[in-house]
Amino acid sequence: MTASRPTRLVTIRAIHTAVFFVELAAIAWLVVSGALRRRDRSVAVAAGLVAAEAAVFVVNDGICPLTPMAERWGAVKGSVSDIYLPAPVARTIPLWSSALIVLAIVLHLRPRARREQHLQEA
Repeated sequence: MTASRPTRLVTIRAIHTAVFFVELAAIAWLVVSGALRRRDRSVAVAAGLVAAEAAVFVVNDGICPLTPMAERWGAVKGSVSDIYLPAPVARTIPLWSSALIVLAIVLHLRPRARREQHLQEA
């Protein structure tokens, strides 16, 4: 027995929303770990998740692969109805998430002048 159209759409939306929150957590961790100058395996995992998501997004011409699937099962074409978020938030995800990623990169690449100077003095 196959799932009904509404059930499939609910499932796709739930998966898409879960992926969004995992990616948001990874981006947030990159910002926080950059601010703390932390470098460990958790940072590498978060960076890998964000890089994979960005690659998927770019390869698909800026469209999440779940969007066409959601549209096949009843989501309104061209809308953000394939994710459980307020429309203004969902529509602007690429803008503000990209800004947070750039901030994380800047924080991770900034010089470690004080720490290096302290090590040289010791």
